[in-house]
Amino acid sequence: MSENERHNRHTPPVSVEQLQAYLQSKQWFEDGKIRNVATIWHRHQDEDAEVVLPASNAKDFQQRVRDALIALASFEKRDVFEAIGDVKRLFLNAITVRVIHADTEDGTIPINDGVLLISKAKDMLSAAAQAIYAKRRHFSGPAPKDARECLDTLLLGQTEIGSYVVNVIVPNQANFVVDQVVADQETADAVPLSQAITWSLVTGLDALAKASTTYEKTGNLKAFDDAVLSGVSANLCDALLGFSGEKHNRTFEITVTAAAGPMFENVPRKFEFDGNHVEVLEQVSSYYKDDYVLPDRVLTGHITKLVRPKDETAGTITLDSMIGDVERKVRVELKGDDYHLAVIAHDQGKLVRVQGDVHIKPKAAELLNPKSFGVIEMEDLF
Repeated sequence: MSENERHNRHTPPVSVEQLQAYLQSKQWFEDGKIRNVATIWHRHQDEDAEVVLPASNAKDFQQRVRDALIALASFEKRDVFEAIGDVKRLFLNAITVRVIHADTEDGTIPINDGVLLISKAKDMLSAAAQAIYAKRRHFSGPAPKDARECLDTLLLGQTEIGSYVVNVIVPNQANFVVDQVVADQETADAVPLSQAITWSLVTGLDALAKASTTYEKTGNLKAFDDAVLSGVSANLCDALLGFSGEKHNRTFEITVTAAAGPMFENVPRKFEFDGNHVEVLEQVSSYYKDDYVLPDRVLTGHITKLVRPKDETAGTITLDSMIGDVERKVRVELKGDDYHLAVIAHDQGKLVRVQGDVHIKPKAAELLNPKSFGVIEMEDLF
């Protein structure tokens, strides 16, 4: 027998403190002591049920812990290993990603999408970690050093059958703590960084879901502006898009189970993303990166610049126009007659109107498929 095997044989699978917390979470209560070597636990609704937890000085301590687990599993009418798993999960932050598609029903997934899935799981948690320290539409650099080191402790749990399911475990590490965590969380106590990352992920996914509902009603991407304050970013959206596969054609769901503590009750949260949500994620990611298209807009404004190649009838104008509440310079390519009208409007300082899809970029804007170009006369303004 190896040294590791001897160690595992004599080490309880869970601590007494973990067992006690689990019992309390399941409405068990301490109902007496056996001298100074054990405590007796019963249930309010069923006092015949009994679990005896040994003190650290109890004789045969490891065996007594195992006896307590056997008694618990017997009461819950299940395998003792299942009970041990639930006790451990009470103290872990676990993120389950379930991919749903016709080609994953047997519990397999194309290898490229499987690799992408695991890679994007870490990217998702990295985005959540960055949102602890700052709220931005798009993070261009790495997460802070402590966050990176904490993320390097991530564990990949056993996969499950049921479409294709991957479990990511975020262990609570005593050496990774933060004093100030995400906004709106009022606690003066230091908390494990892993707990803060998990909380940041939940608030971000929750804000993304609410903003998506608003966007479905209004069609206005500005619905996602406030979500940034809750930790949503282009980085988070890109990570989620990866779960839909290389072709972005998979439905997926994320379940977050957090360790009980000052930031969480031990209640899993589930977030579902179907085909429509995947399309929205693509749009939101581009919006946060200032590279997106506003369909079918009517722009009005003054022409500030005219450019036409020599011997060409078509040219490009630059139009100063308000888009939402932001004034932008928009490039518009116009054909012969429309460009001629634009030259006259520019020379006379008149307003013009044009319709099309507005492509917004970080430092520029362009009107795609322009139509209905015209000069606005004074009488049209009244």
